[in-house]
Amino acid sequence: MSQCLNPTCIYQNPQGTTYCQKCGDKILLDDRYRPIKFLGEGGFGRTFQAVDEKRLNTPCVIKQFLPQQAGSAALQKATELFQQEAQRLQELGKHPQIPDLEAFFPQDERLYLVQDFIDGQNLLEEFQTQGKLNESQIRNILIELLPVLQFIHDNKVIHRDIK
Repeated sequence: MSQCLNPTCIYQNPQGTTYCQKCGDKILLDDRYRPIKFLGEGGFGRTFQAVDEKRLNTPCVIKQFLPQQAGSAALQKATELFQQEAQRLQELGKHPQIPDLEAFFPQDERLYLVQDFIDGQNLLEEFQTQGKLNESQIRNILIELLPVLQFIHDNKVIHRDIK
């Protein structure tokens, strides 16, 4: 599938589509990143699973900056925070549990950030499938999570959205 990124459309197009069959917007970002599936959205924008066609269809994630705040001051602050997220990912460098920043660029008057795709469930999905966790399950999650948070904090970054 080829997912349209137009915020008012987000139509699922057949695989290999160049332009959205519903709204006519270009599908590929930066002439290489093909969005294939809508993953979710939050206060800053939407996230899509994608492939990098110039890297043998390597899986990746596209974050589309699409702030919900109104007013120029709120929009400016949201833009700064999104740009800071890209900068922080670049500064963190390599860590096996943190997706690498692949690209950060504007297209069609929107900002996009592309990261490596890490397959798996977030904590909310884990809770929904497993239900209430016991002490040993919580301990295992913390054993996996705390070293990552330590790495992030050692690099002078405060994470705002731990899932």
